[in-house]
Amino acid sequence: MKLIFSAFTGKAIRRPAFILGLAAVSCLLPGNATAQIAPGYEVATWQGFKAAAVSYTFDDNTSKQLTVAVPLFDQYQFKTTLFTVTNWGPNWAALRAAAQNGHEIASHTVSHSSLNTLNVSNQDTELRQSQATIKSNIAGAQVLTVAYPNCNIGDVPTIQKYYIAGRVCSGQIVPRTPSNFYQISSLIAGSQGAVKTAADFNAQVNSAKNSNGWAVFLMHGIDNDGGYSPLASAVLADHLAYVNTHRADYWVATFANVVKYIKQRNAVAISESTITADSLQVTLQDNLDDQVYNMPVTVRRQLPNGWQGASVYVNRQLVASAVSTVNNTQYITFEAVPTGGEVHIANKKAVVAGVRSLKDIPGLSFSPNPFSGSLHLTAPGAFQYSLFSLSGQLLENGEATDSATVGAKLAAGTYLLKVQHKKTTGIGRVVKVD
Repeated sequence: MKLIFSAFTGKAIRRPAFILGLAAVSCLLPGNATAQIAPGYEVATWQGFKAAAVSYTFDDNTSKQLTVAVPLFDQYQFKTTLFTVTNWGPNWAALRAAAQNGHEIASHTVSHSSLNTLNVSNQDTELRQSQATIKSNIAGAQVLTVAYPNCNIGDVPTIQKYYIAGRVCSGQIVPRTPSNFYQISSLIAGSQGAVKTAADFNAQVNSAKNSNGWAVFLMHGIDNDGGYSPLASAVLADHLAYVNTHRADYWVATFANVVKYIKQRNAVAISESTITADSLQVTLQDNLDDQVYNMPVTVRRQLPNGWQGASVYVNRQLVASAVSTVNNTQYITFEAVPTGGEVHIANKKAVVAGVRSLKDIPGLSFSPNPFSGSLHLTAPGAFQYSLFSLSGQLLENGEATDSATVGAKLAAGTYLLKVQHKKTTGIGRVVKVD
């Protein structure tokens, strides 16, 4: 995977995943992966530089999981994983609705047979047909993970044919990089598990926070729906309210998405070159399958000296980024998927007071931005345009009606575009990449 960025990224929060030196370094990443990380860059251990990851998984498609439990997560926009037994009468319509809302529908085999009691051929049938049935009923479902019935793992080479990770029930917080992605631990909740109360749930996520780890909860029955180890929905509701209150600490995500993030975080390589003093070009790469590993990774970098801020463009579109101060040092942070799209980050200097944003000019469009070659402006009727360096030097100006092509003679860099249309004047930054 490859991603090109122009600019800078932000720096870290609690426990750095990767910290860089003064020259390109080779960092030994968790899980024995080695990647090159450019100086000043850091990849978050968990998305958003949260202190811990948390996943809530449900087994056996019991009746109140979809009607009672999932709505509790939806009110906070938390996403769950529903490990489904395909021969146990799943409510496919409700599962489709859950999947459309971002929940993961994953495999719990066809018949819930313990894999270790079956020969390899029958294990293959259970795993393959489970995945195929879910895909045929849930449009767009990848079905990348599996929960082993009764927590009994089967033949690993067979499991690896269909899934990127599997869940067991060993009752531990998962470290920031699991030693074995096919034996990821979970914490059993409900009357038969160690996690019975909201306080128990809260203690486990706090333990994950303190260790920079991943808490994976395993639930079955909800209230009195007849499922194994029933959990009171009121307990779950109290706990989720706690996580929501402390959501700055916790990244709540599906089981598959956390697995993807870990593998991408450990595989990503970052390099940087300077376009101008006000824009940087960065390349993100890894050696993973882009069709599977498509999670945004969170990156940050110290603001270059003299920069007053920054903006980030991914595939020529302005994206969300944040400048923060950590230990008296400013960083910019943003997210991007290492899949080959272009990213540009540019110095954000103060704009003259009293001049409005370009977006305030009715009907104005300017594209592409960033641009190579020239920039195309359109606005209804007559307008005037000017291009300035960030230091304020006028480089190009003119008048046009309805459209204009500008910037063809500019060198690569970041510029201020000023447009006057009728009684409105707007100004904004544009980036030329070659």
